[in-house]
Amino acid sequence: MENETSSMIGQSEPLTKATTSRLMAILCLVWLLAAVGLAGCNFLAKLPLPSPEETPTATTVPGEATPSVSPTPSRPPAVSSAIALTIWTTEEFSPEDDDSGQVLAQQWQAFEAARANVTIEYVLKKPYGKGSILDFLSTSSAAAPTVLPDLVILDTLELDEAAMAGLIQPLDDLVSNELQQDLFPFARHSFDGQLMGIQFEADVEHLIYNTNKIDSPPLTWREVISDQIAYIFPAGGEGGLVNDAFLIQYLSAGGQLLDEEGKPALDEGTLVEVLQFYADGLEAGAIPPVVLDFEDLNDCWVVYVSAQAAMSNISSARYLADRGVLKNTSFAAIPTRDGNAGTLSKGWALAVVTTDLARQAIAAQFIEWLLEAENNADWNLAAGHLPTRQAAFDLLGTADPYFTFARQQLENVHPRPMTSAYEKIGRALQKAVQDVLTGEVSPEEAAETVMAVVEQ
Repeated sequence: MENETSSMIGQSEPLTKATTSRLMAILCLVWLLAAVGLAGCNFLAKLPLPSPEETPTATTVPGEATPSVSPTPSRPPAVSSAIALTIWTTEEFSPEDDDSGQVLAQQWQAFEAARANVTIEYVLKKPYGKGSILDFLSTSSAAAPTVLPDLVILDTLELDEAAMAGLIQPLDDLVSNELQQDLFPFARHSFDGQLMGIQFEADVEHLIYNTNKIDSPPLTWREVISDQIAYIFPAGGEGGLVNDAFLIQYLSAGGQLLDEEGKPALDEGTLVEVLQFYADGLEAGAIPPVVLDFEDLNDCWVVYVSAQAAMSNISSARYLADRGVLKNTSFAAIPTRDGNAGTLSKGWALAVVTTDLARQAIAAQFIEWLLEAENNADWNLAAGHLPTRQAAFDLLGTADPYFTFARQQLENVHPRPMTSAYEKIGRALQKAVQDVLTGEVSPEEAAETVMAVVEQ
């Protein structure tokens, strides 16, 4: 418009009335447009705001699927800045060069590839004692909180201590309900009613037997005693505490160790029954006195493979590692008072340390990723452990009868005592086992002593 005006003014011929009128019209139009532009802010300010129903809603653009995480009101939106998620772990659970480490490395890399702004950094720590993960958590939380990781891998036996000290964060609102419900119950580790850790691998104790000596394994104590075939298990105590073999028998018979407040709540009658089984088995020759020399399952293993015992307790990890070289051996549930399947689990769990909400959200996604059914199955297969998700066993199928058996065992895992109050109980029970198997006292006397000690 400005060019058009200048062109007209630059004409050499004199202005005519028509030309003048046309020029004035153009100038008026320019003035009007300028006036409207200056008044634009006030004009828009007087327009009514749109109602919520009229407000456009953003549409989510479909993208690559990521592990599902339950949305929570307190969770912030995803951050766009780079995050280096730090995890403290042990050598056994690190992406190193062995078979299981390579599987883990691939899973970590796939997690990073699906999230351009996230990287995983791991720091190796000792599994137990001074310089361990729990030890560093305890010392660093007060002295150097900035060096704390986002995630840790802890032995499930240490989760209560970490939770009691406020070193790890609740997971109830961080991980999806789908994952929580699909875990075997023992893998959901709670403290004071809150989910504090998720066990991602498990080892359970069960029976193996020599098929050249036994046609079918005993299901009950009565069958063990009547068959008079040597049955071995650890009875020498581990770290001064009674072995899992005794606890499995006691809990499977309906016994209780602790009440809801974590205080001793032993059933004296059930104690007498289990101790009487030990005494009767010893007298019948089914339980050899040498079981007092076995502190753990490895001691039993040496005796079993040398064909000195027809039946032995074993860990699932040992069986998976060595079943290829075992001859004439099959597996079964540990014989119990009534033939009810029962066992205990050992394993490691993932827990969140960071209190930063954005980092918690990413840490939870990482947990979900590692616990994806396929990932959980693949890593445990490579590492020689058992998955903790039921969906992982669905993927394993039924072609291998051991995994069908293992799934049944995991469905019958008794809760393991992990409070400080248990130490007194465990020591008292071990003293009772030793006194009964050496013939020093009767099962009734040993049980009375246990009750007196724990109630002090």
